[in-house]
Amino acid sequence: MSDLEQQAIDYSLGILPKNEADLFEAMLGNTPEVQSAYAKAQDSLSLVGLTSSPQAVSPDFRDRVLEASQRSQEIPRLNFLKDLNPAQLEGQRYNGGGGSVDLGDLRKLDFKDQINRLYEGLLLLTPLISGSSAAANGNLSELKVSLASLGLAFPEEQAFSSNGVSRNPNDPPAQSLLRSYLASLPSMGFFVNKICSQSGTVGDVRRLFYLCRDQKKIMRASFGDLDAPRLADDEELRLHGADLLRTKWWGAEHSYFGEAAKVRCGNFFDGPVTERCVEFAEYDSNLYCLANLLATRSSGNGFDIELFKDLAPNCVVALISAQITDECHSKLKELFDLDDKPLEKMTEDHYLANLVMASVSRAYHLCSPRDSLKANLMGCERNAEQTYLWFTWPNIDQGKGIN
Repeated sequence: MSDLEQQAIDYSLGILPKNEADLFEAMLGNTPEVQSAYAKAQDSLSLVGLTSSPQAVSPDFRDRVLEASQRSQEIPRLNFLKDLNPAQLEGQRYNGGGGSVDLGDLRKLDFKDQINRLYEGLLLLTPLISGSSAAANGNLSELKVSLASLGLAFPEEQAFSSNGVSRNPNDPPAQSLLRSYLASLPSMGFFVNKICSQSGTVGDVRRLFYLCRDQKKIMRASFGDLDAPRLADDEELRLHGADLLRTKWWGAEHSYFGEAAKVRCGNFFDGPVTERCVEFAEYDSNLYCLANLLATRSSGNGFDIELFKDLAPNCVVALISAQITDECHSKLKELFDLDDKPLEKMTEDHYLANLVMASVSRAYHLCSPRDSLKANLMGCERNAEQTYLWFTWPNIDQGKGIN
């Protein structure tokens, strides 16, 4: 396949970087070779559905389609959203990776070994759950046997707060460690256990694939020397749209040290969210952290995720909501308290909230994590019986080009 043919396919799939896509579109109007390559790509992609192995749809497929078609796409009328007014950023836009440390910065050597073993196990797991794998086509036998030999170690609930991993949740090495273990990994452990217990489905394999891919990127963005070659690729200019987030969350189940909660996707705007994989990994981590805080409290009703670009100027708003009890809301609200008083004991919930605070503060070039709360760039609010967790992120000003 020639480079031009590959470009045509990438352009058709919407994954060609913006600067290359603009050049391709310019040539498409007057260059016969480009027109021919584009037509060939369109023909090839149109045959994908005919050449794919036929699969029976999952039992809940009809319900998911009906749910998506019935969901309101209106912007929610919530009082706390009226006060959003993030300032236009001065200077270069944040591109992720600001919280990265080296493995050598971890104070305990066994943590370094655990991170390396976990990442190596994830690399070995990837081909077993990819789209062309036997598991993705319905045969989970090989995957079950392999999972037993990979030696993947997943965190136990309260493991970090009980061993006093850090009294300072904003210590960069501690944050990289906590982000690697508390964002997407708990849910990944749930699906691995489900598959190993003979109750897994093809849908679980698909969810495991997304979690594994995100987990690797989050770990690379957290530890700069963990996999330098792949991190270099993550740092390349590559727009990531809201549609990528909707694809992996829509109709999914998510677990955080408990039973899985159903995820419902509401409004997802059409457009880019981040400029690079390393930034997308950090954005992903924030969504996972807030989803974790609601997943175990949603009273079996699941939770909603929405992404808006028009709620406030200069930013994208991620809104995660669930129906929870007043008592649960009060405990969540304490995590986002502006009163920065010392705590007798940090819990995993505190760690999750602090991870998002630190990330948002980096994105807006603020001095401290809690400044993100003071600037009303994230928070926890209540409306009727619904609790809303939300954070903002600087949008991509395509009119001025990408830094």
